[in-house]
Amino acid sequence: MKKLFLLLLLVLTQWSFAQQVNILSVEKIKETNDGGYYHPKFSPGADYLLLTKMNYQGLVQYTLSDKSLKILNHDPGAGYGVKMSADGSSILYKKVELVQNRRHNALVSQNLQSGEKKVLVKATREPITAELINSQPVYVQGKKMVKAPVKTSAPQQVITIENQKMVLYTNGNRKEITPSGKDASYIWPSISPDGKQIVYTVAGKGTFICSVSGRNVVSIGKLNAPKWAGNNFLVGMDDKDNGEKIISSDVLIVSANGKLRKKIDAPEGVMAIYPAASASGNKIAFSSQKGEIYIANVELK
Repeated sequence: MKKLFLLLLLVLTQWSFAQQVNILSVEKIKETNDGGYYHPKFSPGADYLLLTKMNYQGLVQYTLSDKSLKILNHDPGAGYGVKMSADGSSILYKKVELVQNRRHNALVSQNLQSGEKKVLVKATREPITAELINSQPVYVQGKKMVKAPVKTSAPQQVITIENQKMVLYTNGNRKEITPSGKDASYIWPSISPDGKQIVYTVAGKGTFICSVSGRNVVSIGKLNAPKWAGNNFLVGMDDKDNGEKIISSDVLIVSANGKLRKKIDAPEGVMAIYPAASASGNKIAFSSQKGEIYIANVELK
């Protein structure tokens, strides 16, 4: 029995390391030739992309089937952390407003077909982190979780940064998570699609993955602005800056176990920045430094 267990463990270990990534093609979206489009984000069904300005002002919808561009709004900050409903019909975003010359955030939902907007939280100085869970808005405001108005089958989880620490809210319960130490400065946290893992970056130390309990920490090296590509892979940037702007950048696909790192070769002269993946991980979108959008077709094994 012991030998059988060891054999099974060996097979599973070898299988987990046998991941492969093949880059099938990299294609430019011609409709973005004039530039000005950044921070792409795939819809759940990968039928459209949300695009925004470099400073996250406004949102534009690019539909892959008919190659059309549609302006959704011009709201400041709308592109930062925007969320989409499971059916892709609505979005949830934060709108930056100046009140007496001080920055405030409002939380807004928008129907993509009608364009109708609804303010869920009026402009406030309190930080807001929001998610759409089963198409229901769930958000954290002032260290309190506002749950969806109707019961959802999935756990209502929101991860955010408070005082440079990761904080996970689950069904209203608050838990500070510091898997890389209490003195570390945490950025870019996000939960895997299956709700079991967290990816995060520690300033000056690289990017890591842990369980939602904060255990089983795995280093995946430098991967700035990481995004999930399914549950087993991530995409992000290996970039350098001069203190003011990015001077070089590559887009990488990295396995969640840290064993595989694959560069997506951008066309000559193109600096690839701010990637995002489709839910399956088979499509990776990124922008150039000029604001042109590219899509890489990828095979994950």
